[in-house]
Amino acid sequence: MIATFLAGVRSEWLKQRRSLGAWLVLGGGLFIPGIITAVRLLRPAGLPQLYRAPGFWERLWTQSWESMAVMILPLVVMLAASLIVQLEYRNNTWKQVHATPQPLATIFLAKLVMILKLVVQLLFWFNAGIYLAGIVPALVFRAVDLPTSPIPFGYFLGRNLDFFVDVLPIVGLQYLLALRFRSFMAPLGAGFALWILALGALPWEYNYVIPYAYLAIDYTTTVQSRVSPALPASPQAFAAAWFVVFTGVAYVVYAAKGDKG
Repeated sequence: MIATFLAGVRSEWLKQRRSLGAWLVLGGGLFIPGIITAVRLLRPAGLPQLYRAPGFWERLWTQSWESMAVMILPLVVMLAASLIVQLEYRNNTWKQVHATPQPLATIFLAKLVMILKLVVQLLFWFNAGIYLAGIVPALVFRAVDLPTSPIPFGYFLGRNLDFFVDVLPIVGLQYLLALRFRSFMAPLGAGFALWILALGALPWEYNYVIPYAYLAIDYTTTVQSRVSPALPASPQAFAAAWFVVFTGVAYVVYAAKGDKG
């Protein structure tokens, strides 16, 4: 059983290597740090004082995550989920996949693992980009010293794990929609509408009932410490629960679908 699952994951990994997934997460991960780096290189006047200040890395990390949590990460997840499923629809290979000696659960989980792998890669490149955004100006300008403030690796790792869990409901529902609709745009349109709804509902007392809101809620309430109604439970608890529900429904929809090709 484990060998079959690993073979399925390897098969999906080989197919995904030939897709745009790697470029999607690379571009998405480096986009915001790249903009920050460009701005600092073009406007270096205040950099010496900024680089000597305590908490340098925390401020850079907070600044970088604002656009990532609210915009880039949800959008890339929507695209990644559709991209992984569309590999079969676009190449008309669903029948070939189902002709292989793999249980439906293995096929379903292998594709889900590939989506999650892309999310992890996105976070890796994003954090690498933050580090480069911090040291590149110091390497370019002689008047700018390398940051003296230590990097809080433990805190950053913990918050990355939190944000990874926060995005799981988007993974689950987008995967469900991608399996349900052959069109590439239908899941994206539905996901985009829910994402806009989540952002608009942030001031609402019951914003936590919207599965796409947890990234923004987590960022605004813990990273920026903005005043917000207290949640009955942590954003990660809500996100994990929705993920289980959405992936469970996605598997039922996938397994019960008469025409899987």
